[in-house]
Amino acid sequence: MLTVYKASAGAGKTHKLTGEYLLLLFTQPGAYKRILAVTFTNKATDEMKNRIVEELYNLASGNKSDYVSLLMSANSLTEKQVRQQARRILILILHDYSAFNISTIDRFFQQTMRAFTREIGLQGGYGIEMDQELVLAESVDKLLADLEKPESKELLGWLLRFAEEKIENGGEWNLRRDIMALSREVFKESYKAFSDEVSRDIEDKDALEEYKNDLYAIIRSVEREAKRLGEKGMALLKQYGLQPSDFKGGSRSPLFFFEKLANGEMKEPSATFMGLADNLDGCFTKTTSQSLRLVIGCAFEGGLNECIKGVVSLFSDLTAYNTAKEVVRFYYTLGILTDVSRQIAAYREDKNVMLIADTTELLNKIIDGSDAPFIYEKTGTHVDHYMIDEFQDTSGMQWNNFRPLIQESMAHRYANLIVGDVKQSIYRFRNSDWKLLDEQVQNDFIHEEIKEDTLKENWRSCRHIVEVNNALFSVTPALLQHYYNEALDASSLKTEERIGYFTKIMSAYKKSYQQIPAPFQKKDGHVKIEFLTGEDDKDWKEEALERLPGVLEQLQDNGYTLKDIAILVRTNMEGAMVADTLLSYKEMHSSEQYRYDIISDDALYVSSSPVVRFLVATLRYLKNPEDLTNEQIATFSYIVLSGGWQKDAELVSSFSIPADIKQELLGLSRQSLYEITEGLFRLFAERFPDNEQVFVQAFLDMVSEYSQKESPDLNRFLKWWDETGYKKTIATPDEQNAIRILTVHKSKGLGFKVVIIPFGDWEIDHKPSKPVILWCHPDKRPFDRLHLVPVRYGQALGSTIFAKDYFKERLHAFIDNLNTLYVAFTRAKEELLVFAPRPKKMDEKSGDIEKITSIGDLLWAGLNTQVDDVEEGEPLINLPYSFNIADGVFELGNWWHPSEEQNKKMGVEEISMDRIRSVSSDDRLQLRLHGKGFFFDNERRKHGALMHEVLSGIRTEKDIPVAVENYRLAGVVNRDEAEKLCVRLSDLLNQPEVAPWYDGSSRVLNEVDILFGKGLSKRPDRVMINGNEAVVVDYKFGEKQEKRHYSQVKNYLKLIRQMGYEKVSGFLWYVELNRVEAVNEL
Repeated sequence: MLTVYKASAGAGKTHKLTGEYLLLLFTQPGAYKRILAVTFTNKATDEMKNRIVEELYNLASGNKSDYVSLLMSANSLTEKQVRQQARRILILILHDYSAFNISTIDRFFQQTMRAFTREIGLQGGYGIEMDQELVLAESVDKLLADLEKPESKELLGWLLRFAEEKIENGGEWNLRRDIMALSREVFKESYKAFSDEVSRDIEDKDALEEYKNDLYAIIRSVEREAKRLGEKGMALLKQYGLQPSDFKGGSRSPLFFFEKLANGEMKEPSATFMGLADNLDGCFTKTTSQSLRLVIGCAFEGGLNECIKGVVSLFSDLTAYNTAKEVVRFYYTLGILTDVSRQIAAYREDKNVMLIADTTELLNKIIDGSDAPFIYEKTGTHVDHYMIDEFQDTSGMQWNNFRPLIQESMAHRYANLIVGDVKQSIYRFRNSDWKLLDEQVQNDFIHEEIKEDTLKENWRSCRHIVEVNNALFSVTPALLQHYYNEALDASSLKTEERIGYFTKIMSAYKKSYQQIPAPFQKKDGHVKIEFLTGEDDKDWKEEALERLPGVLEQLQDNGYTLKDIAILVRTNMEGAMVADTLLSYKEMHSSEQYRYDIISDDALYVSSSPVVRFLVATLRYLKNPEDLTNEQIATFSYIVLSGGWQKDAELVSSFSIPADIKQELLGLSRQSLYEITEGLFRLFAERFPDNEQVFVQAFLDMVSEYSQKESPDLNRFLKWWDETGYKKTIATPDEQNAIRILTVHKSKGLGFKVVIIPFGDWEIDHKPSKPVILWCHPDKRPFDRLHLVPVRYGQALGSTIFAKDYFKERLHAFIDNLNTLYVAFTRAKEELLVFAPRPKKMDEKSGDIEKITSIGDLLWAGLNTQVDDVEEGEPLINLPYSFNIADGVFELGNWWHPSEEQNKKMGVEEISMDRIRSVSSDDRLQLRLHGKGFFFDNERRKHGALMHEVLSGIRTEKDIPVAVENYRLAGVVNRDEAEKLCVRLSDLLNQPEVAPWYDGSSRVLNEVDILFGKGLSKRPDRVMINGNEAVVVDYKFGEKQEKRHYSQVKNYLKLIRQMGYEKVSGFLWYVELNRVEAVNEL
């Protein structure tokens, strides 16, 4: 049996899940080993584990537990027996905690993938790469670096077309950044599912060229005909001595459309123009003279009418033309993304890593057509029961991987559980698919196998908050559905194609009504939504920010502590605006009575610090000291940092760095990236304010982490900073007594006593400024010769063969944004306070608005609409009764005051961070972390061992600085030794016989074991693989050539040939003798 719980926000989902898990635990002693519970975040996983262990502890220790009666009745046990069994289960779990199988869905899939490293082409000991952006950046860099190669000629053509598209649309031009944005498409499941077919389509160059030519032929054919009709119409007018202005409409006559067509414009004709077909009377006005009527009539009968009808006929069905235009418009992205995918695959192979984003797809391919349960059993796990939490966040591929397991479990009559809520699906950008919960699960299993249940009570929010949400989310889906249906009715879709969409939004919210349990009946709570007036988006947001401190002071007067309050925003940028406002207000209004302390992972950007901005500007100067702009920006940052223009008049007048400072800076530039940054800190630390220490420390940590993980190269760090680093934030502890600022997406699953939404307005549809690519399957000729084509989301798709795809995506966008509003409004427990913009186009008396285009409009319309009772027959409050249209204020209830126990304010202890102490690396205690050289009896052997180790970390010549720096940081060599080692290695690797080994043209395996019979292995120093060719190199640092060296390499060659490589060759590189010896296999 599969039980599907649909749980609205605050419905006690975690409580229910815990109960169901405990019931399964009590079925047999080791049941915890055979239950797999998955959720979507590490935090949620930890919470679920803690909750179950805590409840078992309560049961075992005799404490109060909500589950005693449930477990007694389900298992026919006495209370004493329940508590005794809970104690036994708890002991078993604590002694076998690794088998306590509650994990994230990604972790479960990763564990499964470990058993299939060979099948997916990875070596043992592969790593998991979490930073998708980093991989993408390196892949795009490699893509651009290879453009000069002959094989990249076609890619260059794709990129030029990409550039033309950006210029045509008037967009900003930054090739690398734009390719990065486009390349994120390769991580979408809509692309991944058919990426193999797309690759095959792209490889057939002749078919691809023919396809493109056919599309352009369709476009040129229609445009030629439109131009011909336009020229013919103008010629007819000229033939009869007429001007378009002689017709009805004068200077705005519809006949001017002929002129536009003749000039090559392809614009939809107006309804007035189309109305002239077979309608001579439509060409005149009452004041048209009789003689002009006669001439117009002759022209009309002499071919003008036929010309008008030709235009009407041409434009009545431009589906093929519009489709061709849309496909050609983004056609080039197929080539770019295919090449990016190849570069990502090469990165994976080169680094021996798997992207966390690839796991689901790879497992999906392994399972496809296979015995799924057997595949999972290969991992060494056996599961009887599956529990999936937050199912609305599951992706299609994830469900395809899980479904066979649940089917197998159900075939053995085991219980399984799915919990979710369509209304809280807000992660579609991460491939989540709410339709799985809404309809797919029911389609995948027969009706008798599924039991659906709805958790109807809200155990989170006070009465007024639940009442407002009940009413608001009954009316807003209907309003949004009506707005959506208007465009759907005007579309070219057939009636049967529209049916599935007409009620979809309302259907998603059909069971949104929540009952108020008895303990909450007398807790009123408070809801206040204020609509602010402003000429533009900036004005009303500024007013909302100005009001924010006053609201916080009111809440503190009412007895709330800062940690009770959460400020929810739509984007990180909005969070930064709120944080900046409160931090500035705090500085200007220090008070014993009120506090404005904040914590936010999303709002406290490291890059917002003036000290960090100065450090980055100075690093840019050091990258290129000859660039005057860099010098002036660094100087400007220093002036701002040092307290204003008056204190540094000399700097301001020259706007350049003083000579003595320049000298010190240039001295720093010869050091490693981290030493440069810390050196800058030492040089200017006296000017850094104390309250900036936390930002400086965070920045130094970022520099250190990047240097160790990626590269100590300054140029690469600055590139990473511009693309990714500037978005990093300072992590803060959750338990701190401070106001939480977080995005709506981060707030999902959480509840707060007070929720403030300062910017209650965002788009209902996708922003035109942020292009969305749809991956569509053409089903009509000639477009269907490609399996998948990318098109840009927009209204233009409504008149193509992809109209259904357009309206499907439009529906999803509407639901996404309505769901975001639902999640935001259902976080509040006692106070819900919202600011939104007053609609611009509306009837000031009735409050009716012309058109709903944003969430702010939807909120206004919803609060101003009375709704009937919902399906369950429960009464809804009259929202307009509490809405003052003139003032733009909706308010239900009074400001809430927490109980006396809550009213005890938590004291805030401010701890000043000590100033960071920095010591030059040359003055620090030198610690040698490795002592291998202790056993060598001479310096020559020590040097040889070190060279051997360093070479094991080098794939190409450009790896030398990183490899040597790692040994310097580990204390193996000092700075002078490191510099000499870099020079020595560079000289060695540039020798004519050696250089081809390090040019990056082959796949390199350094110090990798070759396994053969009875667990034995051999480890060559370096193996280079190119197709079916393998080259082995063994380093020797002694001054003698010995026969055993040759025998050693011959063994390597023999083993590698047995692995299937057709062409094998070997070399002995006597480094100190400056000699390379070829080794024959025989």
